[in-house]
Amino acid sequence: MDSPARQPVLSSEQQRFLLCLAACIVPESAGAPPQVTGPLLAAVDEELGPRPRLQQLEFKLLLFAIRWMTVPFTLRRFERLPPERQAGWLRILESAPLTMLRVGIWGLKTLVFLGYYSQPGVLQRILYLPSKDEGNVLLHRRQLPSAG
Repeated sequence: MDSPARQPVLSSEQQRFLLCLAACIVPESAGAPPQVTGPLLAAVDEELGPRPRLQQLEFKLLLFAIRWMTVPFTLRRFERLPPERQAGWLRILESAPLTMLRVGIWGLKTLVFLGYYSQPGVLQRILYLPSKDEGNVLLHRRQLPSAG
C-alpha cells in the first residue's frame, strides 16, 4: 500500500512570501523561472519536513511576523515595499536585540541559500565545482592560464 503524499510544510501563500524574501536575500533569484524556484521551495520543505511541529510552527510564525511587522511603520506589508526597503528591514532584523529573532533570520537565510545555491545549474553558473578528493582544484585549473 502506498503511503499518502506528504503535504508541504508551507502553504502556497507562505511559499510565495518565502520567494519574496529569497529575492531579497539572493537578488539573482528575483523573477526566477519555476525551474529555479521549484527546487528552492522543495529544498526548504525537505529541511523543514522532518523537524518537530513546533519548529515548523516557529518558522511559519517568523514568516508571518516579517510580513506584517512593517505595517505599523509603513502602512504596507513587507512584500509591498520597494526592494531596498525590504533589504533594510532584513538588515535591522539580523542585528535585532532579541536573540530568537536573530537566530530565526539566520535560519531563514540559511534555508534560502541552501535552496538556491545547491541547484546544479546555479553551481555551474557561479563556477563552484567542489570535489571531495581535490577540493576546488578543478576551479583553479579553469582560472589559471595554461603554460605553453
